Amino acid sequence: MALRGFVFGAALLVAGVLPAAADSVTSTVTSWNPGSRTLVLGDMSQFQDISEDVFVPEDLAAGQTVTVTFEGAEDGVDAILAIEVQP
Repeated sequence: MALRGFVFGAALLVAGVLPAAADSVTSTVTSWNPGSRTLVLGDMSQFQDISEDVFVPEDLAAGQTVTVTFEGAEDGVDAILAIEVQP
């Protein structure tokens, strides 16, 4: 019985140490403003002040389909991890 409790406790500890899973959204680009680094998608999702560390293709344009991977927060987006243009 004690061993079962130890294994359960260890599993909870490991689960707490692992990073949270990233969220993503796939949609069509409505607009991309490279100056303010703001991306607006067809579902009206808006990602503002995208970090310079996140690669955004120079030729990103309205009508293209992208997948935006991000870390979600209770009140929105914590960090954008990647923007990938879909074929």
